[in-house]
Amino acid sequence: MPSEPAMTPDLLGKGLGARARGVLDLFFGYDFFISYAHADGGNYTLELSERLQSIGYKVFLDHHEYTAGEELNQATRRRIGMSRKLVVVVRPAALDSVWVSKEVEASLAAGKTPIAVDINATLTEAAPENPLKRMLADRIYIEERKDDPDGSPDEATLQSLVKSFRATRLESLRLRAAMAGVGVFALLFVAATALFVVAEQRAIQIENTCNTIISQLDRGWALIDSFRTTQFGKLIAGVAEDLAKLPRPSDFKCDQG
Repeated sequence: MPSEPAMTPDLLGKGLGARARGVLDLFFGYDFFISYAHADGGNYTLELSERLQSIGYKVFLDHHEYTAGEELNQATRRRIGMSRKLVVVVRPAALDSVWVSKEVEASLAAGKTPIAVDINATLTEAAPENPLKRMLADRIYIEERKDDPDGSPDEATLQSLVKSFRATRLESLRLRAAMAGVGVFALLFVAATALFVVAEQRAIQIENTCNTIISQLDRGWALIDSFRTTQFGKLIAGVAEDLAKLPRPSDFKCDQG
């Protein structure tokens, strides 16, 4: 029985790096999610994925083969929901694949627009009652004729996917710009509201201070008025009146000459 290879630092680093990239991809999403039936073969979809990635797009190629009675796992649903585009490679097995249909359903439920790559008019010539054809009615079709259905994707197909993605990205950028504008106005509104609250609080403080001063003045005059009615107050008032009757020093002159 062959022994397992030793876990060297390089292998460990690569393994951790792959896991980290997987977590980041799952968190931030993908540009394209490629859906296909495994029974149709995997060469076409694998090469399509590699070529899209070579020009800078993030692509998820579903390698999971579901069996009867299974449901789409939560991670797959999340990847579909966080992908900009779902690309369905339509060949004979895909028409009858429950799982391809479920992936398209998940995409539509997430508000995405699936793109069908119709190999050799498989989707076009399918029966109208076919579930996949019904779901993809009035959606984007990319037609491709091939002698080898599992051969290399045409360059025109690649460019059509890129063009479709750029149009979606432009709409996303416009939406982000609009949301940014709403955010700016929201911040301005919050700032204005905060300034109004501060100004209102200052006005209340000033009004309270003024009312306190008036109250203290009223109290002072009340004390003065009550003081005037006492015997001592009357005495002081009489002295003040007598003093007021005295002649001023300037009325006298010491120099008789």
